[in-house]
Amino acid sequence: MKIIKAKILDATHLELSQPVLDNPGGDIMIAVPDKDEEERDWYHLSKERLLAAYDDADKIYDDL
Repeated sequence: MKIIKAKILDATHLELSQPVLDNPGGDIMIAVPDKDEEERDWYHLSKERLLAAYDDADKIYDDL
């Protein structure tokens, strides 16, 4: 699998940052995460990093 950055031009068009070396007319799959899902993932990752920065004695931060 190859990840390529693309700029959204409008609701049905993308501008790729680099060419896709595939057969013209071929199909590709594009994954577009839901904003809510992406925000939830960032929240959980941020929480993990915050809690990892504190010692077990700092339990006040566990109930965020």
